[in-house]
Amino acid sequence: MIFRKNRILPLLFSFIIVSLFFINTLSGQKNNPSGLSLFLKKITQRQDTTDETKRWNVLTVEPDTNFTWEKYAEFLNKVSDTSKYIVLPLNEFRKTFNSKKIIIGLRHDIDVDLNVAYEFSEIESKLGFRSTYFVLHSASYYLSNPNNMAVHNDKIIPILKTMQNVRHFEIGWHNDLVTLQVVYNINPVTFLHNELNWLRSNGINIVGTASHGSNYCKVYHYLNYYFFDECTFPIVPNYNNNINVTVEGKNIALIKGKLSDFGLQYEAYFMNNNKAFSDATITSGTRWNIGMLDLDQLQASDRVIILLHPIHWHKGSQEASIESFSIPGQRSCSIDTVNSNISVELPYGTNRGSLSADFTLSPGAYTKVTGRMQVSRATSNNFNNTVIYRVYAENRAIQRDWTITVHNSKNLANFVSFSIPGLIAPARIDTFNHTINAEIKTGGLKDSLKPSFVLSSNSHAWIGNQEQVSDVNYMNFSDQVLYDVVSNDSQIIKKWIVTVLDAPLSLKGEKWIQSGLKVYPNPSDGNFNLHFSEVKTSPSAVDIFNTMGEKVYTELIKGTGDFTVETNLKKLPVGVYIVRYSETEKPEILVIKKN
Repeated sequence: MIFRKNRILPLLFSFIIVSLFFINTLSGQKNNPSGLSLFLKKITQRQDTTDETKRWNVLTVEPDTNFTWEKYAEFLNKVSDTSKYIVLPLNEFRKTFNSKKIIIGLRHDIDVDLNVAYEFSEIESKLGFRSTYFVLHSASYYLSNPNNMAVHNDKIIPILKTMQNVRHFEIGWHNDLVTLQVVYNINPVTFLHNELNWLRSNGINIVGTASHGSNYCKVYHYLNYYFFDECTFPIVPNYNNNINVTVEGKNIALIKGKLSDFGLQYEAYFMNNNKAFSDATITSGTRWNIGMLDLDQLQASDRVIILLHPIHWHKGSQEASIESFSIPGQRSCSIDTVNSNISVELPYGTNRGSLSADFTLSPGAYTKVTGRMQVSRATSNNFNNTVIYRVYAENRAIQRDWTITVHNSKNLANFVSFSIPGLIAPARIDTFNHTINAEIKTGGLKDSLKPSFVLSSNSHAWIGNQEQVSDVNYMNFSDQVLYDVVSNDSQIIKKWIVTVLDAPLSLKGEKWIQSGLKVYPNPSDGNFNLHFSEVKTSPSAVDIFNTMGEKVYTELIKGTGDFTVETNLKKLPVGVYIVRYSETEKPEILVIKKN
């Protein structure tokens, strides 16, 4: 049916409406709108509220979970007070009036995901609420073949029947009919009759419809409820094609019908309500959410429609993790996700009294320290002591404490490793006595060796006034070499003695075997191990002499083969001693130092 009534009066009427709308906007009125300007506000889904969107002070206020099922459940619990609120599906909402209570009509556009809508309805059902769900006929779940808009999918019937008959929700028709005609060249009247007959014959009681905001609406400047005669006027600004739509240069006259022709009793955008809120509304890049609705601004006798799209909502995450953590300038950071521990190492001397951490949390989570909200890269804490970050999961039911330990790296001024060409075994590094003993094969040249070494962090090595660099400087190790290892702040200076010895060794498996005697640790406080290798006769004598050539200790050793004897020489004075073994030609040099 094509609309052909006298268009002069309706167009004049539309002009008056639009004029009133802009006059009302420019005048800056703050009172609740009424009449025609209210109608325009409703159908363009503008929020009827005098409050600006809340700007959360993230330093003190818990961040909003925005679009979690838990957040919606929290809202439903607030409006469960039947002494103040009446919450209903739209068909019952339009018939219910009470001047002493706030009446709320809950509307949900299923849009593209029926499964999510079904799960969303379960939340309402468990809390004892009912609402209206509008089924979109151009969505993929509705179609048997996504490429054919005219063939429905029988599999949706059991789901809709459960929502309607078991959970007692209202099922409505989400109208994309103008799109069907102008884009897909399908007769909307025939289509709507066929589809409503199919749904109703399967027990789905459709009495209401709601216009779908297809992307094509924005492109071709129409609204889908223009299909109905009752909804053709007034024309909404920017959606002026209510009689004809031009598509690719072709002017298409809209086919129309009346609500009553299809057994429909209402269009959701043409209801008797004075306030409307929708999560389809986006202001300055922010989507409206239920947390923005201040129930204290609602008054008795208010008639409020709340439109939520289940596809924007999700079950809140139960994760309460710190996924990354760092402090500017750190040397390292390790995160133990099992024990909820984080360890950060900072350079030596860093002031830990007021530092801001850079961190990320599980999606939707937030964290506090001693009740104070933490903001990444903004909130500072005193890390001189352990700090506990309490992380709250997005569902707000789970929390987890994370222990943050921040320490400064130590300036040890030590050799961590030391190597020279020709080593027959790893050099022995004694960090207590600051000595390094390295062994090369007998006869190996020592006068020009290039050592390779690693120092503890923030340290440098010097010989005299010349800094020593690993794998750069050549040294004469024919005699002992003295290194000064200095911390960057020059507060720690350690003198290291490097001794390169001749040690004829042969490799046997993974153990170096010396024919004769080996003394270790050397130097020490007087407790030594005497390691004997390949001893063929027993007993054998070990004699120790001081630097004056005087024998100060002797011991008769029984045993053959390879074995070790512990010897306590703490009674001897501090100094250098010579150890001689009857089966070895070269003596061992023994150094005794105090603890």
